[in-house]
Amino acid sequence: MEWWMAVLLGILQGITEWLPISSSGHLAIFQFYFEEEPPILFDIILHLGSLCVILYIMRDEVRQMLVTFPKFLVNYQNFGSLKGDERLIGMIIIASIPIAIIGFTLESTALIDVFHTEMHLVGGCLVFTGFIVWFSKDYDGKKQIDDFPIKNALLVGFFQGLAILPGVSRSGSTIAISKILGMDPVRAARFSFLLFIPAIVGATLLKIGDIDETISEVGVLPLILGFLTSAITSYFSINLLLELIKKQQFHYFTPYCLILGIFLIYSSLF
Repeated sequence: MEWWMAVLLGILQGITEWLPISSSGHLAIFQFYFEEEPPILFDIILHLGSLCVILYIMRDEVRQMLVTFPKFLVNYQNFGSLKGDERLIGMIIIASIPIAIIGFTLESTALIDVFHTEMHLVGGCLVFTGFIVWFSKDYDGKKQIDDFPIKNALLVGFFQGLAILPGVSRSGSTIAISKILGMDPVRAARFSFLLFIPAIVGATLLKIGDIDETISEVGVLPLILGFLTSAITSYFSINLLLELIKKQQFHYFTPYCLILGIFLIYSSLF
């Protein structure tokens, strides 16, 4: 892979991962039209760049959860009555269950490969993202983690699981459904950020065995540049997203998703 291609893909990943416009969708579109299809692990390495930024931005919460985790292991039997960081850990675990189930199911049936090559399917997923983000604009809940029913975490996890489909925005769908269920918008965004961590760590562990093949196919320099550009652009993208949520402008991305989605559907089918 040319170094500039890796840089471009890293920028694309860093921007679109956090804004509600689907990073996987944009990477699929780019790879389809430029006929560039890097290995799955390359995409995961781009996501690792975003992960490093999240670990930095959320460092206080992550550190506190690590400290609290032994206590959670002692008290997890009383799941419904957990509070604070123990409850947050439980919600992340619960939300990760549908993510794992959907991910394994789609990968084992090879259905995900179809979505990466059929642009009308990517377009349909973008339209779905646009609608759910728009629908969430009238919901400005006040619930924090202690007020949010744990069963709702399953639904949030289900929507994050759907984001394995290119065009379904992970951040857009999880933040939108959390808002619709009554969670405070900023808390919803930070909960979405935390859900990203186990999802990417899990994906990395599944594909890390392909590292030698990926280095051989892509090259060391493109991997490093892709990682770095993804991390740098993620930092600015995350801060922009938080600012837009505070200003209640999260839904401003709906027209972009709808226009791009309809264009992909029309150009692919007609």
